[in-house]
Amino acid sequence: MKLGDVRIAHTSSNNQDNDEAVVAEFDEKGVLVSWPRTLGFIDAFFLNVNKHKIPDPLVLRDEKGWLTLTNGITVGTSASTLGHSLERIRYERAIHAGAKGVDYGEIDGMTSEIEGLAKWASRTPVETKLSFNQESNGVESVEITARNIDPLPLGGPLSLELITSYSHKPVPENGVYSISTALRVRTRSSQSEHWQTHQQTHRMMQDLMCLVYGKPCDAQLISVMREDDQDQIRSDGRRFWRDAYEPAFGRSGDSEAQLSEKAEPLFYLADTDKAQVSQWLLDYSYWSRPTWIAISAIYYPNVPVESLLLQVAVALEALGYAIAKKAAPEQKPKLHFVGYLMVIFDFLGYEPPAVVGKNGDRESWCKSFNAAYKGVKHADKDLTESREAWRRMREGLNLFRCWLASALGVPNEVILNVRLSGNWDPELHHS
Repeated sequence: MKLGDVRIAHTSSNNQDNDEAVVAEFDEKGVLVSWPRTLGFIDAFFLNVNKHKIPDPLVLRDEKGWLTLTNGITVGTSASTLGHSLERIRYERAIHAGAKGVDYGEIDGMTSEIEGLAKWASRTPVETKLSFNQESNGVESVEITARNIDPLPLGGPLSLELITSYSHKPVPENGVYSISTALRVRTRSSQSEHWQTHQQTHRMMQDLMCLVYGKPCDAQLISVMREDDQDQIRSDGRRFWRDAYEPAFGRSGDSEAQLSEKAEPLFYLADTDKAQVSQWLLDYSYWSRPTWIAISAIYYPNVPVESLLLQVAVALEALGYAIAKKAAPEQKPKLHFVGYLMVIFDFLGYEPPAVVGKNGDRESWCKSFNAAYKGVKHADKDLTESREAWRRMREGLNLFRCWLASALGVPNEVILNVRLSGNWDPELHHS
């Protein structure tokens, strides 16, 4: 299942007794189903007015197999005096399943791919070995081996793990033999959980990658699994995973550029502490709100810089609140904006030069950032100059990324070394 696919299929669902033919088109919003109906003009008109209940899930079948469409909304029905009308229904997601009538509102597992993940985790199923000729002092042969390695568990509420995947084209294309590789995120639950419960963990990993790179990192749904929709139960614990399609699965924005292969992360998985990564995933209720707000500034770089500064400031306030709330769950934090910024610095335990400057300090920076923020937020204040707004926005985002590194157990020296390499200079690097 991919963007642009068109399938002519027969209906077969619990909500539809008749076997009818429909057209399913896979587009950027999901799957659009066009359903010919034997309705006159009046019936079709009232169908639009009354908004009748649509089949959800809708189970289809064609020569390619079964298809289950879920989360549907009616798009409307065309009215015709000829007694034939066309109803359109848009479904949010599609699963390559349906023989057992499982609705997939709840699932036992989910798999996705996220840009930049393989480089960050330094995991690939491909090994390359060069053989040298001692006489000619040159390469004699190249041996490339593709073999999946053991999953890497990261923990969290759904036993999140990273799994490798590869595919090989045995026939060369323009003389080039190729092996495609991927590192995927997989969640499993001991019992069926709502689709959104699995999805929010995958989105946390996407947010993590966006903050690590400081750039948009797209996520794509690959497959899902239900224990009660297995063709057969295997003794080795393996399960059949069903291909799935949901264009709106991850965060989306106005940037369509893919993450460059040259993009370097702020830190790598090897720099983190395993227990703290697992705890960060477990603490989704604390961190999801501030990260969601912060990454909006990464995904919408073309909006006015004043809006970006507002976005980062609100994210930092939410982050300071979350840190304080987690430290004392029984109390409700009641600090002013600068106080929440200081909470973040206290969590870090140091003052990143990429935030406060080479010779700056946290107190002065917090006051300056607050002044820039108020200049954009309040109509009775002088409007913050655009270059100043851009600078403070970048520094604020750097502060957020520093917090993430510390929250995952990355040593402070690693972040300072990145700063010294020039990759983090807000005046030189706008990514």
